[in-house]
Amino acid sequence: MSKSQRIKKYRRIQGGEKNERSGIEWSRLELEEVCKLYIELDGKNIHENNPKIHQLSRKLNRTIRSVENQLLGFRKAATKETGRENYNQLIPIIWEEQQSKFEEYQKNRIQELEKSKADIESEYKFRISSQLKNVIGKDLITDDYLAIFELVKNSYDAHAKKVTITFDDERIIIQDDGKGMNKQDIIDRWLFVAYSAKKEGVEDENLKSKDYKTYRSKIRPRSHYAGAKGIGRFSTDRLGSNLKLTTKTPIRDTKYDQLIFNWDVFEVDALEKFDEIIIDHKEIDTTEYKGFDHGVVLEIGGLHSVWPRDKILYLKWSLEKLINPFGSFDKNDNSKIFSINIVSDREKKEDDALRANNANENSRNIVNGEVGNFVFETLEIRTTQIQANIDNGGQDIITTLTDRGKLVYKIREQNSYNHLGNSAIQLFYLNNSAKNNFTRLMGMQPVQFGNVFLFNNGFRVYPFGESSHDPFGIDRRKQQGYNRNLGSREIIGRVEIWESPEQFKETSSRDGGLIETSGTLQLEDFFKKTLTKLENYVSPILWKIKDRSDNQEENIDLTARTQILNLISRIAEAKNIELLEYDKDLLNILNEKVEDASPEVFTQLTKLAEVTGDKKFEEEINAAKEEYLRLLNAKEDEQIKREQAEEKAKQNEEKRAQEEQRRKEAELRADEEERLRKEEELRRLKAEEELREENAKRITEEQRRRQKESQVRFLESIQSLDIEDVLNLHHQIGIDANTIEGEIYNINRKFEKNETVSKDTLSNFLDRITFATKKILAVTKFTTKENFMAAARVSNDDLILFVKNYILNILKYHIGHELEVDIIDNVNAPYVLEFKPIEITIVIDNLLSNSKKKHAKKVTIYFDIENGDTLKMTYQDNGDGLDSTIVNSNEILQKGFTTTKGSGLGLFHVKKILNEMNATITINSNIQKGIQFIINFNSNANKV
Repeated sequence: MSKSQRIKKYRRIQGGEKNERSGIEWSRLELEEVCKLYIELDGKNIHENNPKIHQLSRKLNRTIRSVENQLLGFRKAATKETGRENYNQLIPIIWEEQQSKFEEYQKNRIQELEKSKADIESEYKFRISSQLKNVIGKDLITDDYLAIFELVKNSYDAHAKKVTITFDDERIIIQDDGKGMNKQDIIDRWLFVAYSAKKEGVEDENLKSKDYKTYRSKIRPRSHYAGAKGIGRFSTDRLGSNLKLTTKTPIRDTKYDQLIFNWDVFEVDALEKFDEIIIDHKEIDTTEYKGFDHGVVLEIGGLHSVWPRDKILYLKWSLEKLINPFGSFDKNDNSKIFSINIVSDREKKEDDALRANNANENSRNIVNGEVGNFVFETLEIRTTQIQANIDNGGQDIITTLTDRGKLVYKIREQNSYNHLGNSAIQLFYLNNSAKNNFTRLMGMQPVQFGNVFLFNNGFRVYPFGESSHDPFGIDRRKQQGYNRNLGSREIIGRVEIWESPEQFKETSSRDGGLIETSGTLQLEDFFKKTLTKLENYVSPILWKIKDRSDNQEENIDLTARTQILNLISRIAEAKNIELLEYDKDLLNILNEKVEDASPEVFTQLTKLAEVTGDKKFEEEINAAKEEYLRLLNAKEDEQIKREQAEEKAKQNEEKRAQEEQRRKEAELRADEEERLRKEEELRRLKAEEELREENAKRITEEQRRRQKESQVRFLESIQSLDIEDVLNLHHQIGIDANTIEGEIYNINRKFEKNETVSKDTLSNFLDRITFATKKILAVTKFTTKENFMAAARVSNDDLILFVKNYILNILKYHIGHELEVDIIDNVNAPYVLEFKPIEITIVIDNLLSNSKKKHAKKVTIYFDIENGDTLKMTYQDNGDGLDSTIVNSNEILQKGFTTTKGSGLGLFHVKKILNEMNATITINSNIQKGIQFIINFNSNANKV
């Protein structure tokens, strides 16, 4: 486990930790409490991860960093060398007063040491093994998690069925229900440094006694142990400075033995001999530990580091992967024989809150409760996996390859590894689907969980499986053959080894893996060969499916089945491999379209049937081959017919092409005639324009300027219409009136003939006459303004200025004072488009009419430029807005839709006109009051 992966025991707060007492000067009483803690700590371990500093900070309601600073101030006062310069001025005064207590405290510790040495004949003391030099020094427990792992291993080796780990602010309690220890066990084994009864093979000798007969019937005999070095007991020193060990055997009417350890005593004088320090021991009749009948309880106090929620959770997740999932079940009755439980009262409230907020809360995020074993099979990873087991007393290697629950092959090879008598490897290939399923079930990505774990005698060996480590060299192989080898991100699995304890010894540091031996080299070779078998299936078959068909699920198709057949055929032909089983359903190409197979497939199938001696399968293959030849002949006949049909179709296509050519030539002639007609019309219009220009010469320059502005911008001056304007206006009204008259005539004819008139027919009739009427009404609004001869013709002019002038100079006479209209022009430049003034007036009229119906008092029109050159007109009022029953705001633009007494055609006509102009209209009803219409004029389509 790398330092970067470890959960931080204390999180620094960016910018500095503060609370309500930050900035308030420390009082004398507070500093005296800090001085007491400094004396208790002997001036050592002053850091923000010290639990005693956390406790004092809570007591004083001061931040942890602030308490730490005051402690360093006392260190400066005491040592005159180290500490912080900016400490409180009261600190040296208080230290001078309390210094004698500090000296007395140190004197008492020395006296405690002398007292423990007084009874030199006491039995309760450590004895030193010659192996001590190999244990103390390089072989140290260097991690809090590994320290607890070692203690859990000891409980497992002691035949415990349950281990409970309890956390609070001041202590950690590890309690098991194992065989416990008697007085002689404590003296001869537990207090014998570096001695391992497991390694010597006498760990369970006392169970042979008749006193243990009843207990012996409840446990399974154990030939392998998780620990073997005899140093796990010193894990307690890693966790805290004090240890209270309470133990009892299952024998009836025996007392509890209790030992008290103060590890600091061993550090007072480096010259003192280790085995001359006496351990406090006593026998007691009862204990404070609930439900403790036999086993061992380790109560660790004076903790060296705090255990916040995330650290306990990380421990729980790590414990999930500590024990071989198959080792925690009895193979005979499938009942659990070992469980680990976490208890922390201070975290129960947050656990309950998580459960209350989410009934389906992943139990992995709950602190309190049993640690679940991680079992690969429970994940239901439907992917490719390989399992290799050394079986038959270590004689054979049985390898089974399956793909998403389907057997691919099962083979047997002779075991050439003399140190691997009882071992197994199981590897899963993680495709995209498997990775997604893993993440869904585990709440984390596979790369965060780990890759290939190693279990030695049932317990995990670190750092195997950690994502930052690659003990098997998986990623090195990936770099050497990227397109053919699997990396640690693509596989997950486990390796199990049993027996051969001398060949698979863990380093004393417990996070350094295995000591290299000939056995570990054989294990590495066994792993690489198993992984290669998996790669021989994944790389040339599954990855090619993805490359060939872009199928991310890598579903097996006919081509893949053929490749699988090639793989199994090569295995069957190998001299040193015995093919035991293979899945005919997976390989049986006969179930696919036989005509799509190749002749080589039948040859390989026949060879495979001969190697396995499967006569029935061989007969099926021969029958399929005959069917294949029949279909092949039929396929050839079909090919000839298809080619003939294609030739006929080609001739018909050529004939159609000739007819199309003649049609196009006729269209070209018609186009030429139309072009000549348009040129003649253009000459006529040009002559008329020249005549008008000649007449315009009589008008002064100022008159021409005023006339031009009045035609397009509708200036405020009112002029009488000349006869030509009147005629044009009359002509436009006549066209629309004729339209109305014609529609009425047609509908009356239907009534006279007693024809049934449908709702749609009436709706369309009303639509047409209403639209014509609105055009007439729009024209009449210009009758009091000068020179509206071109209102119904296409005009090239400034659209923004047109709308401004129309609203400010024309509509103000119609809308009165009941509706205020503001125009906000953010463009501030001419925006010239092709448009019909009469149609723009219809759009404005209908929008304003809609606002008045919705009781609006004010309308604001914004003009903006968006996306380069698109004119955006935003129309917004403060009326009643959309009716609450309208789900889709665009409904109001549909024909006939209305929530008032209107026809439901006004906004429909607006949309129709804008669509004809290649403009768009959308509705935004998500405003506090009223409604907002957004109109975008397509500059590419209309701009001049």
